[in-house]
Amino acid sequence: MFRPFLVRAVAAAQATHRPLALSNGYYARAFTDKASSSSSRHSVVTSLTKTCPSCGTILPTALPACPNCNYIARIHASISYHDILGLPYEPNPFVVDAALLKRRFIEAQRVSHPDAWATKNEFQQDVALHVSNTVNAAYKALSSPLHRIEYILRRNGLMIEEADPLEDIELISEIMEVREEIESGDIERIRTLEEDNDNKISEVVSAITKFVAQKNWQETKVAAVRLKYLNGIADALKQRLDNM
Repeated sequence: MFRPFLVRAVAAAQATHRPLALSNGYYARAFTDKASSSSSRHSVVTSLTKTCPSCGTILPTALPACPNCNYIARIHASISYHDILGLPYEPNPFVVDAALLKRRFIEAQRVSHPDAWATKNEFQQDVALHVSNTVNAAYKALSSPLHRIEYILRRNGLMIEEADPLEDIELISEIMEVREEIESGDIERIRTLEEDNDNKISEVVSAITKFVAQKNWQETKVAAVRLKYLNGIADALKQRLDNM
């Protein structure tokens, strides 16, 4: 059975190299800022390793968190969410095994959740909160196809903005018609619309998978905008069904 903090974690689901002496006496080879106060000093790893930088023990997850010697370090923003959760980024970062993602998330929270570090010193508790929040952000981004492709596009210098237009005139017309039917259709019609919309989402997801594999980021962004609008329809249909 999961520990209480794991249950909450699942429900909740963002210098120089030199030895750093921490308050409990262990050492880490990490990215260190030049803070004058020991309480404000932070270690930040810029790459992930399979063994603990402090004691050499094989780490239980991809995270810089060692239950053996209580070493823990912040994660630099340059490290991908895939790496944080021990998932492959290449050859196609859009392809994610959902079951493996969930398992790696639970494993990561087991070693990083603040509850697991509640008896440690203030520095370690602060770093654990950072690592746990990063794990939550990674899981949220990778568990949804839309959030996942938005994240991948950001890593490649492209953003999906609220004002990004949908350029497919035919799809625009279909969306407008569906919006009208959502308001007036009976339950059978709403379920039919939901099935049709799910099929459209599957087609767009397949297209995104292909474009990402080709590293065709402009076409990926166009397809991602389509996915955003179709997800909006899916949300509206679900809300309508919930209220019927």
